Formats: sequence, C-alpha cells, structure tokens
Amino acid sequence: MTFWLLWCYFSCHLTAQDRAPYDKAKVNKRHRMDRELEFTYDNDLIFFTDRYYTSGTNIAYSRLIKPSSNFYRRFSSKRMDSSKLITRYHYGHRIYTPKEIKERDVEEFDRPYAGWHYGRFELLNFPSEDMANKYSIDIGLVGEKSGIGNLHEWWHKALGLTPPRGWQYEIASEPLVNFSYNRIKNWRIIKKVKLITNTGASVGNRKNKFEQEFLLRIGKFNELMNSSVVNSRVDDFIPELGYYPKDGGEEGFFFYSISGSWVLSNILIEGSVFNNESPQTEEADDFVITRKWGFVYSNYYTTFSFTVYRIGEEVIGGRVHRYLNLNLAVRF
Repeated sequence: MTFWLLWCYFSCHLTAQDRAPYDKAKVNKRHRMDRELEFTYDNDLIFFTDRYYTSGTNIAYSRLIKPSSNFYRRFSSKRMDSSKLITRYHYGHRIYTPKEIKERDVEEFDRPYAGWHYGRFELLNFPSEDMANKYSIDIGLVGEKSGIGNLHEWWHKALGLTPPRGWQYEIASEPLVNFSYNRIKNWRIIKKVKLITNTGASVGNRKNKFEQEFLLRIGKFNELMNSSVVNSRVDDFIPELGYYPKDGGEEGFFFYSISGSWVLSNILIEGSVFNNESPQTEEADDFVITRKWGFVYSNYYTTFSFTVYRIGEEVIGGRVHRYLNLNLAVRF
C-alpha cells in the first residue's frame, strides 16, 4: 500500500509540473534529468501463494555519462555520434522456498530454501535508436551468511503469517559472481505496435543460461534509446516547463512477453558447481518458459509499471509459479 501511495504522490506532483504554465523565473532553475532512482518489489501474495521465488526487492541508481568523459569515449557505441551511455547500480535480495513452507520433513521439499543478497553493475549503450547492448556483473552471497533466512522468518512472524520451517536446510553459503550480456532490438510492426527481441547469456557460479525473449508493446512509446522498457529515460536535455522534447513525451503501453531459457546450472536449485555441501538440492529443468504482461506509464520525470510474471517449471516435478512486480522510478 505504501508503494502505491508514493507512486500516486510522485506521478501527480511531477505530471502537474509538466503541464504548468511557462514561468521564466522557474525555467532558470531547470536542470538535466540525467539521474534516476528506481524501487522494485516482487511478491506472490496477491496470488495467495508463498512458494518458489516468493519475494524480493531491488533499488537501482542510474546515471547518464557525459560525452566529454573518458569513460564515455571508451564504452559508448562507435556507431552513433549522439548515443547514450548509461550506468546502473543495483542492490537487492531474493527469497526462494519450497511449495509447502510449513512442512518440516526435508524429503517433502520440492525446492531448496535459498536466498541471496547481491549488488549489480550494468552498462547500457546504443548502436542505434532502436538497438541496445546491456553488460552486467552480479556479485552476491547465497546461504546462511546472506541472512535471508533470518529476514524471512522475522517478516512472517511480524505479519502473523505461517512460519517457514526449513531454513536450516538452505543452500550452503557461497560468494557468487555472474556476468551477463543482452542484445536488445526494436522491430516496428505497425504505428502503435512494436516487437522487441532480447537475446542474452549469463555465465558464473550463480546461473549459467542462454535466453531469448519476444516482447510486444501496444500503445504510445518511445524508441529504445529513450524508453522505460530498457530504463533509458535519463537524458541531458534541459526541459522547459510545459514543453516536451520530440521523443521525450509520455509513454503509456501494455505489453506481453514470452521467453525461453536454456539453463545449464542454477545454484539456487542444484547447489554449488564446486562442491556438494548443500543439505538439500533438486534437479533443475533445463528449459524454462517465462511469460509476463503488464502496463507501463512514464513521463519525463517518473515511471511506474506493474508486471505479472508466470514462471514455468524450474524444478523437475515442480509447478508453475506467478508473482507481481511493482516498479517506481524517479528522475532528477
């Protein structure tokens, strides 16, 4: 509820600024919207379940790199003179449990208890307005030393929910490092319908996989280089109150996505690739289908979205799982 109230406040306040009459005194205070702070929250409670990927939060800070910097000259795309280069810094956690958290017998668990804290660095560049490269590195910690088990037990106790009874069997503690690359491309179908393809790979001791996603957008949206769909709304354009740049206006679109992942290893299910110290592990499905759909609203100052995820069977003998993602981003 707090998340929704914050979004209503920011959206109403900032949109009102967008549409305010021109005031020369205020324009002198305007500045580039080249930074962004984003809050994301996931939970499956809305579907009356508490299993598999059950909850997670993420905070991200984005910054548009100035073209005059050495970092920009080294990492920006060479195919465009005016291409953006964006860095993003994440911190978050994720909680995974079996289907029945009140079950005490480890032999009945259909997925191990697991949780991890992580930090992530991402780099986005754009060979064209309709194409993006995303490079990322995750550094985190899984297992008892991550503290996720204690957090989950405390949270359930504080809210009077069913206490989870199996965290003593969670995946063994291990530091995690993962590298990822994604190539994202926008394809126009008709005026208000576009298809996005996202091809990616991840390697490391957390998860090794290849993935292909197809995402359909319907509504009003910008090109990839200035769109909330890839978190690229930060800009060095200095806006005038009541005026939008040509490609910097509001976005409002529905989307539907389907993706397939070929999973080679997943420490959160199978345990470490280096040892067998985890008290319980399961066999991961080597091909996972994920569907998602939702709505995005974005203006020059803020973005809000909600997304429903439907994750296919990640564990041999497991079940489909759904959860809701809420996202709020504010640029300044």
